[in-house]
Amino acid sequence: MLLLGLLLLSLLAGGRLLWGQWKLRRLHRPPLAPGFLHLRQPNLPMHLLGLAQKLGPIYRLRLGLQDVVVLNSKRTIEEAMVRKWVDFAGRPQIPSYKLVSRHNQDLSLGDYSLLWKAHKRLTRSALLLGMRSSMEPLVEQLTQEFCEEETLVHTFHECVQDLMKTWDHWSVQILDIIPFLRFFPSPGLRRLKQAMENRDHIVEKQLRQHKESMVAGQWRDMTDYMLQGVQTPRGEEDLGQLLEGHVHMSVVDLFIGGTETTSTTLSWAVAFLLHHPEFQQRLQEELDHELGPGAWGSRVPYKDRSRLPLLNATIAEVLRLRPVVPLALPHRTTRPSSIFGYDIPEGTVVIPNLQGAHLDETVWEQPHEFRPDRFLAPGASPSALAFGCGARVCLGEPLARLELFVVLARLLQAFTLLPPAGALPSLQPQPHCGVNLTVQPFQVRLQPRGAGAPGLSKRQ
Repeated sequence: MLLLGLLLLSLLAGGRLLWGQWKLRRLHRPPLAPGFLHLRQPNLPMHLLGLAQKLGPIYRLRLGLQDVVVLNSKRTIEEAMVRKWVDFAGRPQIPSYKLVSRHNQDLSLGDYSLLWKAHKRLTRSALLLGMRSSMEPLVEQLTQEFCEEETLVHTFHECVQDLMKTWDHWSVQILDIIPFLRFFPSPGLRRLKQAMENRDHIVEKQLRQHKESMVAGQWRDMTDYMLQGVQTPRGEEDLGQLLEGHVHMSVVDLFIGGTETTSTTLSWAVAFLLHHPEFQQRLQEELDHELGPGAWGSRVPYKDRSRLPLLNATIAEVLRLRPVVPLALPHRTTRPSSIFGYDIPEGTVVIPNLQGAHLDETVWEQPHEFRPDRFLAPGASPSALAFGCGARVCLGEPLARLELFVVLARLLQAFTLLPPAGALPSLQPQPHCGVNLTVQPFQVRLQPRGAGAPGLSKRQ
């Protein structure tokens, strides 16, 4: 009987697989790129863009045991993520995502649902509250401390860096491609769990301190606001309600969006300005014209950022050329859909190649060149997709843009950026850099711009 049961089970599984393959053959799917080792390419976004030149802006490739669809142009990405956002708003539920997101309580990695939408509304409201009140003075204070002191250690930033580095390691990534390997001993998985424990310990301490001093109906910051917007757990978890675990993961998302991505973009900005001192001079002239030379205590509020158009254009150009998460995070179709005539079945993993879209020669003139002026003339250049678009646009985009504006303005107001001994940094990202497009390590000399400038002379 057991043998007969196993035989029937095998026949049913085989029949289901054949039926699924037969249904797929009836669809008009994107072309399939040859090969199985695409993930081993040293600069994956550029490799995927190269495939688009042969196969068109939308194609499939084999990633482990499944096909994924890659979108390489602004038109295809906006068609999927904006115009048909409901169809493409899901997230693949792969092992590392489930682990890092504390069982789907994370906004960035969580799958699309009504609860996810409620979670997003709460976090967005808290972020807007912070942007209106305490956020900008805090960023200004931290930036001033950076300009006046040799070192400034951010415990959570280091924790996030450790987590991202561990998560990006091949020993963890391979578990998402071949899931059954998670049942075998994995040193990489152990390190990831340890990094998560460190992350959660820091966040839980912050939440505990907030709850002990919080006053009902009053909000000192975003964390207070979110904690008062969720239910207190009572017995078994109600999967239909927002709980403290969702606040926990919102804090994680906002920290990552406010530290790791911002610091990486600032590093790219410094690298590009070292290569283009003429733009650095123009930026400093813009600051001096607006604030007066040597006016170290003066600043342009973020709400008045239009007063510094070249600074805004420079930030936009850096984000276009080096989006921090160049392949975004993978999406998953929530129902059958289509993109420009190609059928996309339900459950398909879709990868938006944001960097590829930013280098599209049909959209951008001389796309590989650093040209901030392209963003100065009204309507002269389309908006970039550095933070994604649609329902899954990065929730921390407003915070990241505020930080980039404040920090870069303060830095250029106080210092002239110089390469030590004329050694210019590489503008090529680190090979096999994982989720984030990280800059290769370099040094920069910070030369104070005047007698009243802070006295920091060198920074790595």
